[in-house]
Amino acid sequence: MSKRTATPVLVDTIPLLEACIKDVTAPENTKLAVDLEGVDLCRNGRVSIIQLFAKNSDIIWLVDVTVLGRLAFEHKDASTNDCSLKDVLESTNIVKLLYDVRNDADALYNLYQVDMKNTYDLQLLEVASRRALRLRVKFICGLAKAMTTYLSPPSSVTQIKEDGVALFRPEKGGSFEVFERRPLDPRIILYCAQDVAVLFQLEAVLENTIRGSLEGWHDRVVKASAKRVNEAHSRYYDGDGPHRAIAPMI
Repeated sequence: MSKRTATPVLVDTIPLLEACIKDVTAPENTKLAVDLEGVDLCRNGRVSIIQLFAKNSDIIWLVDVTVLGRLAFEHKDASTNDCSLKDVLESTNIVKLLYDVRNDADALYNLYQVDMKNTYDLQLLEVASRRALRLRVKFICGLAKAMTTYLSPPSSVTQIKEDGVALFRPEKGGSFEVFERRPLDPRIILYCAQDVAVLFQLEAVLENTIRGSLEGWHDRVVKASAKRVNEAHSRYYDGDGPHRAIAPMI
């Protein structure tokens, strides 16, 4: 894995939110790694944290939606021409990297009326990378497995993942409400930060697999990512169940 390091910063005040917006909208930052955590993360649940990591930044911003509420998305920063986090996520000029955009898009749209634009779903890129190698792909791959398969992470990275999962997965004795407890458990902060910290390197590895392909995989992933977002907005969207594990046609 890359030796690039970044510092996680919890955004639970308006001044910190303005610093976050200023950082992720800097002219050199045209690509943003994004992830969400919450309780039953979908239109029927609650968003607790949104993680943001700009490609040329050294800060991973953990925006505390539990504390800030709608202000997290609606507050406009005067120093960035009255730009809000909602504006950032809806911007067509900033690529948003996510790993499985579906439930994140569902929650943002239906709870906060945020319509994410220009998304690039690395889960779909992973499917494309296998199909580009002429492999038969029936199921999608979760982020933890993708990290292990493509990034060969050190044991410290794996431990952060395992520690976080143990705190929120009910089957491991945890509870998703851990994302709403304040102060945040330091292990949850590390878990949240790591999930976006790996996305740029994962993108690079997967893109290298499809590079040179004559089948236009990149453009197909872009279109399939937008389709996933639109489907997540639908009143008929079901964010749970075995159907979600089937790899889509791209």
